[in-house]
Amino acid sequence: MLTYREYLDYAERSLVRVRDNEPASEWLLIPATILAWSAIESFVNNMLDDFASLPPDTFQLHERSFLLENRLRFVNQGENIGQFVLEGKEYRRLDDKIFFLIAKGGGRDLRNVKGETLWQNFELFKDVRDSLVHPRKGKEVSITKEMVDGFIETSKLIIQLVSKNVWKKEVTF
Repeated sequence: MLTYREYLDYAERSLVRVRDNEPASEWLLIPATILAWSAIESFVNNMLDDFASLPPDTFQLHERSFLLENRLRFVNQGENIGQFVLEGKEYRRLDDKIFFLIAKGGGRDLRNVKGETLWQNFELFKDVRDSLVHPRKGKEVSITKEMVDGFIETSKLIIQLVSKNVWKKEVTF
């Protein structure tokens, strides 16, 4: 399994090849974008896994449901009637995971985060990544070296944001 640092390293190496004007290297902007996004996902998902491995009573059941990406269901028949149980998969959006971690870390007030430049850059990054991973006929995606450079920087800043607010320490890149 790759670490978030390895994803970032591969993204940066891809971008260097494009910057160095290697012949026919523009296609590397696509994997560089996806790798930079994967770095955030790797960091956040591994942090969620670490929290999920704590004793079950550390978190309320709905929080464990979120951490484990399981559906929370109320049982209305059988031997567990009247109880809530975790079952099946219910995947969460990366931005929801980030907000959950920051809120649990108690590091900052989240009410204004979406208006900040970092979050707006994250949203642009997400839109471009989604367009690459979920292509649609008639919807052309245009990315540049400068955009990908910004995506890699945004990836690092989001990882830093989560680290500072949850672990109270900076990550080195």
